[in-house]
Amino acid sequence: MSNRILLVEDDPAVAAVIANILEDANYAVDGPYQTLADGIAAVAEDMPSAAVLDIRLKDGDVGLLAGDLDLYGIPYVFCSGAPDFALMRKHPTAPLILKPLLPTELERMLQTMLH
Repeated sequence: MSNRILLVEDDPAVAAVIANILEDANYAVDGPYQTLADGIAAVAEDMPSAAVLDIRLKDGDVGLLAGDLDLYGIPYVFCSGAPDFALMRKHPTAPLILKPLLPTELERMLQTMLH
């Protein structure tokens, strides 16, 4: 059984690239979800193994979702073109990958988080 990765990204083109990277690395992709509300609902419905989170979404930043993931002990990585340092200070253990991302960087980060 492969690990299921929650993908929360509001840009469809970027989401497709990340989903392809995850699938090529043999992860099952849950998403992509374009809103904070949809991401929170997905976690409440079925816990992922890990998550890839864009920082800024159509309905706000992912701080609330990151907090939920922290409570459940689910590892996640922020993936953003514009880091939010205030949000990152609230979640200091979450790594950040800057866009445009390298496939190997994301794969290595997930492998580290899941093993």
